[in-house]
Amino acid sequence: MADGLLAKKGCPQPGQVAIIADVDERTRKTGEAFAAGLAPDCAITVHTQADTSSPDPLFNPLKTGVCQLDNANVTDAILSRAGGSIADFTGHRQTAFRELERVLNFPQSKLCLNREKQDESCSLTQALPSELKVSADNVSLTGAVSLASMLTEIFLLQQAQGMPEPGWGRITDSHQWNTLLSLHNAQFYLLQRTPEVARSRATPLLDLIMTALTPHPPQKQAYGVTLPTSVLFIAGHDTNLANLGGALELNWTLPGQPDNTPPGGELVFERWRRLSDNSQWIQVSLVFQTLQQMRDKTPLSLNTPPGEVKLTLAGCEERNAQGMCSLAGFTQIVNEARIPACSL
Repeated sequence: MADGLLAKKGCPQPGQVAIIADVDERTRKTGEAFAAGLAPDCAITVHTQADTSSPDPLFNPLKTGVCQLDNANVTDAILSRAGGSIADFTGHRQTAFRELERVLNFPQSKLCLNREKQDESCSLTQALPSELKVSADNVSLTGAVSLASMLTEIFLLQQAQGMPEPGWGRITDSHQWNTLLSLHNAQFYLLQRTPEVARSRATPLLDLIMTALTPHPPQKQAYGVTLPTSVLFIAGHDTNLANLGGALELNWTLPGQPDNTPPGGELVFERWRRLSDNSQWIQVSLVFQTLQQMRDKTPLSLNTPPGEVKLTLAGCEERNAQGMCSLAGFTQIVNEARIPACSL
């Protein structure tokens, strides 16, 4: 609205705003909340696939059998990214694991006390060795890496929801938060951002985003939505953010937010037109609430805005003075990233 894309008063015109959400209740409610916040008392429909009891391939084509992962290729890619093995990966993150052990009071666990009596060392990574599992439709990690990712995200949610003592009151400063959430980010780095996984998972969303950003294409129907539209809001998951980042080689850290894919985070794609020559440019950014804004329930406005990080498309060969990528350059990047077999 501040940039004139939508009118500041009244409801958007029909077709100006479209919302597509995954079938989960939380994503549908996210779409409804966006509509209510953007245009209160206006009838903006949240679109989902017709069958809300089944997974939507737009958000995970692997899970729905649209395409499959190459087991050997994906395994090699992830292990290479891990530094050679999952043991190497966890070994390089012992400082973060020790911080988690401190919060969990793991040294005082029965397991560690018994090992101490036998003069044996005790750590989460020893007690719970991590193993990579790759199938045609999924990648996962077992053991300490998986547990650490889950627990640190739980602590973050406790903090964000205003609970009095997140992590039993043992997490007290930003350095501790950053150290702990590095374990959650590390799992996403391996499982969601490795290109051999991310490109397959992200292809349907890349196709939809490309259609939405292309000026004056043939009118295409998607989920009851006619594209292009002024604003397309897609309510998905943190994994979708990571998949898109991995597929497009977009990297970011978020000031004041230790989680790289935080609740409510938005990957924003904007198409701008340069008036002097009518050329088209794409700006990509990550918009997010800081952890303190979440905890304080800070009302967001132009005066107290959310955090925003402008992102650089590494493979773009034509940029303007603002760092935006030409539409032609962005189209080439998307075409090289997408996996045709995973297209809907």
